[in-house]
Amino acid sequence: MSLRTTPETRFDSLNVYTTSYKKIGDHEIEVNVLAPKGISPGKHPLMVKWHGGGLTTGTALYTPWFSAFMVPLIIRNKAIAIVPNYRLTPEHTGDEILEDIASLGGWLTSSLPAYLASKDSSIEPDLSRILVTGDSAGGWMALQSVLSLPEKTFRACFIQYPMVNAIPYSPDDTILGGPFPPKKDLDDFLATMKPGDIVSAAIPPARSQIMPLLLAYGRWDEFFGTGLHLMPDTRIDTAKSFVPTYIVHGKDDTIVPIIWTEKFVDRARRLFPDTRFDFVTRPGEHGFDDSIYKEDEPWLAEMIKNIEKDWLE
Repeated sequence: MSLRTTPETRFDSLNVYTTSYKKIGDHEIEVNVLAPKGISPGKHPLMVKWHGGGLTTGTALYTPWFSAFMVPLIIRNKAIAIVPNYRLTPEHTGDEILEDIASLGGWLTSSLPAYLASKDSSIEPDLSRILVTGDSAGGWMALQSVLSLPEKTFRACFIQYPMVNAIPYSPDDTILGGPFPPKKDLDDFLATMKPGDIVSAAIPPARSQIMPLLLAYGRWDEFFGTGLHLMPDTRIDTAKSFVPTYIVHGKDDTIVPIIWTEKFVDRARRLFPDTRFDFVTRPGEHGFDDSIYKEDEPWLAEMIKNIEKDWLE
């Protein structure tokens, strides 16, 4: 199957249902349920897809960051995609973001079946076959989902250029071919924050520089918090098990340098020698795979074949 889309047509072949999975005061945190149009009756596997954005920006249905090959993956496997928002830093701490992961996990089992039935009574979610996936900071969310939620919640994990640690940026770094933003940009942004604000979505490019600015100028820990449990590269040390995990990363990434993913994969393989950690590196910057398809990329076709096996069989 070769379904080609643009960001403008990304979801044209899917029914998109929008609701919320938690409420904080008057603020509802959005979750979207994507089901192929004309999907056959019965039980269908799930894909939980977390968006990227440095944990400081992004929104679930921002199509330029929803890789083109994901839509054929959903449709070919008659899957239902669960695409949530979550609270963002610096307004919220890492622990609060982890609370959102727990809330989403609870919503999947307690509320998704009834919600889906209210939209299409002929289909059901197969909670025994869930793939968790995410790009960049969404990779942080996906890994933390595996590390946080009950064992066997997920069959497999697929992450793209994941954020696995607090990246040690320097103001002298070059990002996406340009100079590092000045500290004044961070100071100006922080001055706009209001106590008690709840932020769970931002449309890029708004706030896109905030994550590297917080890290480079020594303010990340102040807002995000500290603790070995907050970053996958240290939290994995206390994990009792893991799921088959597939990782792709561009060798020329200046947003999430590949060296940190290499170190994470080495660590994970040592800790879980019997678990598959399939790590593919390709030439390219951050987000290099946004517009590719498995029909054009043999490495991607092979990876997807193995993901589908672990996810569905």
